[in-house]
Amino acid sequence: MYRRVFLVEILFSPAFRYFLFVSIPPASGSMSFLQSFMIRLRLQRRRHKQLFLLISVTIAAIILFVLWSSKDALDTSVSSTSCKYVPGFICSLFFIFEDPKPADISGSPKKLSPGPSGTGSLGHDALIQPKMDHINSFYKGENAQKLVSAHKFYAEVLKDIVEAKPDCAPLEDYKNGRCNAERFETSDEKPMYSEKYLSQFLQLNKTQLDAMMKSHKYILGKLPNEAPKGLYEGDGIVYVGGGKFNWLSLLSVRALRAQGCQLPVEILVPTLEEYELELCSRIFPAMNAKCIYLPTALFGNNQEMAKSLTFKGYQYKSLAILLSSFENVLLMDSDNVPAYSPEHLFKSEPFTKTGLVVWPDFWQRSTSPDYYKIAGSEVSKTELLDKYSERFGGYLEQEAVEPLDWLNCPYHERVGAIPNPSSESGQLMISKKSHMKAILLAFYYNSYGPGFYYPLFSQGAQGEGDKETFLAATIVTKGKYYQVGKFLAALGNVRNNEFNGNAMGQYDPAEDLEWNRQKKKLLKSMGKKEAEEAIKKLKPPKIIFVHANTPKLDPWELKNGHDTVDEEGNRYRLYGWGMRSSTGTDFELNTWNHMKVLLCDMNLNLDHFKDINRKQLCHEINEHITFLVSTQDRLD
Repeated sequence: MYRRVFLVEILFSPAFRYFLFVSIPPASGSMSFLQSFMIRLRLQRRRHKQLFLLISVTIAAIILFVLWSSKDALDTSVSSTSCKYVPGFICSLFFIFEDPKPADISGSPKKLSPGPSGTGSLGHDALIQPKMDHINSFYKGENAQKLVSAHKFYAEVLKDIVEAKPDCAPLEDYKNGRCNAERFETSDEKPMYSEKYLSQFLQLNKTQLDAMMKSHKYILGKLPNEAPKGLYEGDGIVYVGGGKFNWLSLLSVRALRAQGCQLPVEILVPTLEEYELELCSRIFPAMNAKCIYLPTALFGNNQEMAKSLTFKGYQYKSLAILLSSFENVLLMDSDNVPAYSPEHLFKSEPFTKTGLVVWPDFWQRSTSPDYYKIAGSEVSKTELLDKYSERFGGYLEQEAVEPLDWLNCPYHERVGAIPNPSSESGQLMISKKSHMKAILLAFYYNSYGPGFYYPLFSQGAQGEGDKETFLAATIVTKGKYYQVGKFLAALGNVRNNEFNGNAMGQYDPAEDLEWNRQKKKLLKSMGKKEAEEAIKKLKPPKIIFVHANTPKLDPWELKNGHDTVDEEGNRYRLYGWGMRSSTGTDFELNTWNHMKVLLCDMNLNLDHFKDINRKQLCHEINEHITFLVSTQDRLD
């Protein structure tokens, strides 16, 4: 091969050609032969060049594909309409050759002033129209018909909720201050959360109580049991985005995809200002995720209704469930990162049997007894629910001692009340097929949450908000539910001999159900001490969700807040040394690697980081990753 190439090079050298044409006279009759010979040589050389070029391009393409389709590239393995079978790098190249997108418009966006519907307003139309064009592009053909059906359904529900507005002053009269919720089983001196005890905080006068009862009775009689056929389908995961929550949602979705979870994702974006085109038109779709713009999905052109109801904060979560396209929903807070794929939860008990799964919070339930009067729910004076035990990690049967001193027994251990403990809504699983009325009732509770139902459910205790609304609505509508028994883990680190809580670890409900079944079998088949020893040998459920509520997983804020590195340069793991044993992986290192992929390797443009020097940000991320790698051997 090499000799042939060398020969061709000699034959085509200027010196050799000169020798041929000078040495052989034209009259010899050999000129035509030489010309033919030279043409064939020239063709042969071209073929060699083409072959060499083809081989070179092929090898280069293979090398690039291997490099960029590694685990550090943006996962796009689940979208049938995006870059399903190619790595994120090539997917990015596709974006370059697409038709110009609204995100290509130069100039920084003006600040939006939220309007009555939450759409906001801009100083000029250049940024509004491209966003609305992209939002409206979702609703074509069958989706357009589905949106019309949804708007009709929502309009009826919204009309009834507006009609049901409590005709009284907000509930804010606390006779003896707000209820200071207590942890379970932490002190023998804690107060008994009896009906008598819980009745001394939030006070309702007769006018307020009558108005609330009338409102609740009206809405309960109006809400439908089912949604229109075909409006919802399939399983999926839902977040509430907007502002910094766009970044946090992206980080959580990245974790899902890296773990192999293929469930579709939808992110509710409340306002047009928070609707990031680059994120919603390119980044999320490449990860089989979609933004839902709240005003378009809920109100459409019904501006009158949009002006009647405004939402914020915790209220968005009930809307995220309602407006998502999925029949079965896993709602996750944007600051909640899965430790491993939750996809199996949709096909497993307890969800398949109950249609609602809730997780525990740290606190005893502090719901006002007046709520049950308002809801028309009777709380038994003779029967008791199973007793929740934080130490046991589940519910134990108990029988009422007759006669029951119902005024002085735990109120939320009585049949008819919402069971202990209080709920933590950083994650929630619910079926619209079996729990549609409960979802709509929870939407009503949240619509009038801040002034009325949030105080009723928590009486000012820690975490007051939407968290109790879904379980309460399910119990009022006689629905099934499962409360995860394993008490949540307080995740954090020790600094200066003090524990710093940085996140909540919530356990796998499928594993929790099986774990509790095994424990109860042992308790029935053995003596108490023998059973306790056998229970210790059982494999407990793993942490599946890390609700990083404070501090948030923003690498720059973590640095500036001295959460990951102190003033002397000492670095810390946020969640301590037990994460490998409780989650099955080095959760913290995985999470920071996801940050690196999104912010440094992919260099994605996000509004949340637009004012931060990207080189400095990535330097900090890399420094902390180096620290996390160096401390892996210390993990349990």
